[in-house]
Amino acid sequence: MAKTNKLNFLHGSEIDESVKERILIYGRAGVGKTRFALSIPEDWGRIAYYAADKNSWLLSSISKAKRDRVEVIRPEGPDPSAQFQQFCMMDLDEVGPDIGVIVVDTYSKVALDSVSFIANTLSVDREKHYIVGELGKGGISIPNRGDYQGVDGLSKNYLDLLFDAHPDKHIIFVMHEESKQVGGPNGHVVGGPQHPGWTMIDYLPAQFSTIVRLVRDEILVPGADDISPVVVAITEYDGKFPAKLRTDDEEAPNPLARLVLDRNPSPWWVKYVEYNAGQKAAPLKKKSKK
Repeated sequence: MAKTNKLNFLHGSEIDESVKERILIYGRAGVGKTRFALSIPEDWGRIAYYAADKNSWLLSSISKAKRDRVEVIRPEGPDPSAQFQQFCMMDLDEVGPDIGVIVVDTYSKVALDSVSFIANTLSVDREKHYIVGELGKGGISIPNRGDYQGVDGLSKNYLDLLFDAHPDKHIIFVMHEESKQVGGPNGHVVGGPQHPGWTMIDYLPAQFSTIVRLVRDEILVPGADDISPVVVAITEYDGKFPAKLRTDDEEAPNPLARLVLDRNPSPWWVKYVEYNAGQKAAPLKKKSKK
């Protein structure tokens, strides 16, 4: 039966507070993205984990205790686009009636596999493809501009399918980070979640309420003689790398703007839930005039 167009009217004060989380996590390889994503609160429910990256299905970076709540979906086959679309439309109640969270690790790999698949089909033929070897026998077609534009549209469709099919699930995308130097050798570095499509740099982060960037840093730990390596979770945009935490608090600062993670990052999620439940940070002190 065909759907009909309609407009839904909602009073601002009546918007359902049970809207589920839409979170994007990104960072460099080895920074601990998977461990961070799979340390979410247990009362969010069990996790349907789409293991797109090679060997991510092994869950080697998380404890055995955390693995017990994870149901791994490992894609196999020649068409990564069809695989992810199938996952987007899955009835997750068949995986488990207590599935409350969807984690895609990594969406960067989903998008990169999709653009490679599009290129190898040679279906976008506005420009000639450069082919190395023989297709179907180990050869590959190098993606052209049309392929990259095609994966943008495909990626938007993925998000629409997944979000529309699972409004009752928390959805977390894990992505790699990419960056580039702007302004020559003396310029500054900018970047964000890794995606092959050109228009997704701004579009993709806009679809998520929370964006967490994980970085490695070194700090002087109280009581220690030397600086120690740590992982920092950032939820505040610095003008170069996107990060955010949407809140209805228009006065107090973001208490999760930059927090050092424990080796087990579960305490960060406790703070996140508490903050969203109404626990506010202290308001910024007004500067006194000299």
